Amino acid sequence: MANYEIFDEQYYLSQYPWVKPAIDAGIIKSGREHFEKFGQAAGLTKISRYFDEDTYLERNPDLKPFVRTFNPNAPFATGLDHFIQYGYEEGRTRVSPEYDEDFYLANNQDLLPFVQNGTFKNGYQHFIKFGNKERRFATSFGENLYLFENPDIAPFVYSGALTSGREHYFKFGQFEGRSATFVGSPGNDILTGVGVGNVRLIGVGAGYGVSGSDGSNEFDTLIGGTGRDTFVLGEVILSPRLSVLGVKTFYIGPGFATIRNFTQGQDTIELRGSFLDDYILVPTNNNRDLAIQRKGLPFAQNGVSQTSPGDTIAVIEGGGNLKLNQLPAPSYSSILLLG
Repeated sequence: MANYEIFDEQYYLSQYPWVKPAIDAGIIKSGREHFEKFGQAAGLTKISRYFDEDTYLERNPDLKPFVRTFNPNAPFATGLDHFIQYGYEEGRTRVSPEYDEDFYLANNQDLLPFVQNGTFKNGYQHFIKFGNKERRFATSFGENLYLFENPDIAPFVYSGALTSGREHYFKFGQFEGRSATFVGSPGNDILTGVGVGNVRLIGVGAGYGVSGSDGSNEFDTLIGGTGRDTFVLGEVILSPRLSVLGVKTFYIGPGFATIRNFTQGQDTIELRGSFLDDYILVPTNNNRDLAIQRKGLPFAQNGVSQTSPGDTIAVIEGGGNLKLNQLPAPSYSSILLLG
């Protein structure tokens, strides 16, 4: 049975503007009607930001013999035609570079019971119905933050000239020196800085802060790129009205971040709290690497004052000769530069 839940009226009309005059003239009622009656059979495929024809066929190669792009006698006009008729109901989720099923479910574990009991076939179905409107992360790229920091790009995304801020960044923004943020999941992640501008790498789950992961029991790898990378080891916790509720240090307890390709004098380690009071640097691996540790806490046992062992929150590979220099920052946090 055909399922058109992914159809986005506004996006479809932005991609095929010649349909709008037919609607205004009363020839058809909507872009959806046009697509069902004419566009689907004619091979139109741009009906959603979160479906990409090439991606669907590349990641579902078993479909190619059944699509007329590859076989003139095939039953389906396009990969999208198959997806609407069968793929969506079959639970196929490898449909777009703008959506990653594993990432989405890892960062939205509240959805797992609803996927398991069949309320949603998969994370993609939830994202199409609700998640994109709720501004949930669909990939590791910080889409909403990118559009907020680059307001000149937003009109092109909203108009459909660009599929997303992510598309702009990978095609143009990374070479223009624009800032970007990449986030991980509550599991073990490998994140790599991409671009020549300011790139923030946050290994803990999307939605970091009050509702997100704190990195406990995670072993993330954060790899610097050619730009000015900031490796984030803590965050300010903000209220819905953006007032400061407190700060959070990531990787407290088991787990830590491994930082690679740290460029001295260019890259930054972002911590929260007071460096002098909270953190120490410990050379490791014969002084080749450098561990950043949260200082142990004092406690009393049998009337004797003691200090708990330090807790490693990050190891900088090849950073054994680095020192920590505090940069100016608000009173509730410190941004620290190793150099």
